[in-house]
Amino acid sequence: MKELKIRTTENQLEKLVDLQLQARALPELSIVEKAKFDQSLAIDQLYYSSQLEGSILTEDMIDKAIHGKKIPAA
Repeated sequence: MKELKIRTTENQLEKLVDLQLQARALPELSIVEKAKFDQSLAIDQLYYSSQLEGSILTEDMIDKAIHGKKIPAA
């Protein structure tokens, strides 16, 4: 099996390390903030996967459907 070599410049590696250090310095999310973030991420993933499948639902319509709110007929 042929081994692929990844080329990185020193500058790119430095940027990655800097980003990792910045991410570690961020405060932790509260339980509520984490739940809201996870929910938002799930809605975004559902929206974009629906778009790939040809759905005409908007992000707002998907959000309403997830929360059991009535969606007006088109």
